[in-house]
Amino acid sequence: MRNKRGYLGDLPGLLNLDSLVDIVSNNVGILVILAVFMAMFSFLKKSEQTPQKEQPFENIEKIKIPWSHASQKNNLLFLLRDDRILYLDRALVYQNLKKYLSGKETLPKQMSLNQYSIKLTTGSGHAHCLEFLPSPGAGQWWHQLSEHDGLLQNLMKKYPPEENYFFFWVDPKSFDLFREIRGSLWSQHFEVGWKPVRKESTLRYCSGNDQARSFQPQ
Repeated sequence: MRNKRGYLGDLPGLLNLDSLVDIVSNNVGILVILAVFMAMFSFLKKSEQTPQKEQPFENIEKIKIPWSHASQKNNLLFLLRDDRILYLDRALVYQNLKKYLSGKETLPKQMSLNQYSIKLTTGSGHAHCLEFLPSPGAGQWWHQLSEHDGLLQNLMKKYPPEENYFFFWVDPKSFDLFREIRGSLWSQHFEVGWKPVRKESTLRYCSGNDQARSFQPQ
């Protein structure tokens, strides 16, 4: 009986000891978690205070994608052939045709100008087509056209970019020069349109909305 009582008498002590171990374990666990959080906050605070080294920015090249679009602006026509630029002045053509509008003389089918000729085809109403026939070696070199008092500067002053754009017929030998010219005009806020042509291609401009779709800026 004594041994049984002694055994039972020690049981509450064992239970109390287990409870104490649980309490200590829980407290230690909480302290470990708090220590981890304090270390994290300390690291984050230190990272915020430590200035980061500036990373060098790489040179980013912007690429403009030329999409054709309809425009109500007036177009200025050019031929770029063999790295020479010829301005096909429609205003000059109409000035020379003006004297025929009175009806006293018949409109000519062909007319010669300084560096090119034109073939005129008329339709009903005011519909008409101008076919440009450049003379051999006609046009100017780019350095002549773009000089301070050159043709290009005069055209940009006379025809503002809000109302006008440049359109080029370009032969395969002149693509590189065209890109240079286009970049120069873009920098002056002009829109530019173009069409690749060969030497045997017909350079024709016709009035009307349908034809205007072939002469769109980008």
